[in-house]
Amino acid sequence: MRISRGFTLVELLVVIAIIGTLIALLLPAVQSAREAARRSTCLNNMRQLTLATIEFEERHRRWVGLFDYLNSQQLDNQSGERFKTWAVELLPDLERIQIYDNYELGKRPNAYLEIFVCPTDDSVKRSNAAMSYTANAGRIGSVLDQKPSNGPFLNRIYDPRAAMLEGHWRDGREYTLSISESLVAEEYDVIGWSGIVPTDDAFGAAPDLDVIQEREDRQWSPLFGWTSHASDAIHINGPDRLCPDPGCGPCSRLSELTYPSSCDDVWEQWSALQARPTSNHPGGVNAAFAGGRARFLKDAIHSDVLRALMTPNDKRSDSPNPLIVISDADINP
Repeated sequence: MRISRGFTLVELLVVIAIIGTLIALLLPAVQSAREAARRSTCLNNMRQLTLATIEFEERHRRWVGLFDYLNSQQLDNQSGERFKTWAVELLPDLERIQIYDNYELGKRPNAYLEIFVCPTDDSVKRSNAAMSYTANAGRIGSVLDQKPSNGPFLNRIYDPRAAMLEGHWRDGREYTLSISESLVAEEYDVIGWSGIVPTDDAFGAAPDLDVIQEREDRQWSPLFGWTSHASDAIHINGPDRLCPDPGCGPCSRLSELTYPSSCDDVWEQWSALQARPTSNHPGGVNAAFAGGRARFLKDAIHSDVLRALMTPNDKRSDSPNPLIVISDADINP
């Protein structure tokens, strides 16, 4: 008599349970490895951006401006672009001169560039002028008060003479933040500044200096900043700010506003306070320093240390704690 051999139902269920357990144990390790790879790619992007700023500085003998005028001869053409962001300014140093030339002609190429997007950032679409990174613009507040000691990226639309020069790095380039991740950054060619009068084009019309003199204008993208008010202290991956005046409706992006509006000041204040280092990386953000290094900053870093890392010359800055001494242990507690 031939005996039929095979697995019993219980044996099959045991094997399936073992396989399921192994998969459950391996899945976190696989996800961790994928996140490590994405974070490494993100860090490499930021290194390349910082090296581009250094190359720009070597040619122009000054740091890249936060916002600046285009060099085009068509600046008087109101239908075309007139201004550029720091990211657009760096395109030639990123070997994307063809795209930059289109901006110089007053056009908006709206080109997608992988170097401007962190693989972990799922808040942006992989299309158009998507952006995951922001520049250190220093103190949040009126551009009337900007100065190199508060932050390296200066608004040259407001003041074409504004420049971060070699002698301004009193705290050291390797201890001054240059670029950070952000989940709320606008597209890399869109200027978030209330001094720009919104029009149908991305950059808007010329700043109204009379209006700037009368109000506390604000900047919010693509940048991050610090504040001297303890209640508004900037924290890495800090909680989202609530809209200061819910009566104004949802705090939405500039393109969704009807301009002008009585709620503009509220929306601008809210947007400026969102301009802080944020990411989808667990526990912190990737950041690059002006000297060229890039590293992961934990969100446990103290707000005073973060602010000190953002000021190129803390003693001459508007920081409420200008005499803080930073050790390497403070940077990643």
